[in-house]
Amino acid sequence: MQDWERLTRQANRAYSNNAFTDAVDLNRQALCEAERSFDEDFFRDAESAVAAAAVSFLNIAESYTALGDFISANTQFERAVHFLQTVISRPDMNNEQRSLIMRTATHIRFEWDLFTQSYQKDVSAQSKTLVQALSSAITAPNAYVCH
Repeated sequence: MQDWERLTRQANRAYSNNAFTDAVDLNRQALCEAERSFDEDFFRDAESAVAAAAVSFLNIAESYTALGDFISANTQFERAVHFLQTVISRPDMNNEQRSLIMRTATHIRFEWDLFTQSYQKDVSAQSKTLVQALSSAITAPNAYVCH
């Protein structure tokens, strides 16, 4: 958990200095730390373990938003929900832990709804651009694959 805290502090400093790409990278490293030690941390202090993962996902989304990469930001909310779904499906969870996961999922969903309300047009525009680029690449007459 100390590595996660250190990386998160560094990411927050980078974000404050408008170094958003660095903030994404540092928050990703923090998330990797949270995921790596999650099982051990969860049974020692479930609230801290779940909070670390949730904060990392949200921080990455916020950093991508600052970069104007709304699709990647949206993906972080999806990944956070998937992560919590994986955790809550574990057979060894007690009711208190299950309740913690549900509260955290509700918070993530609330943040995702706010993001969607604020950036829905941007996400749609970026999605459309990506689909057009993919379609062009697929239908280009000179496109071929080398093996």
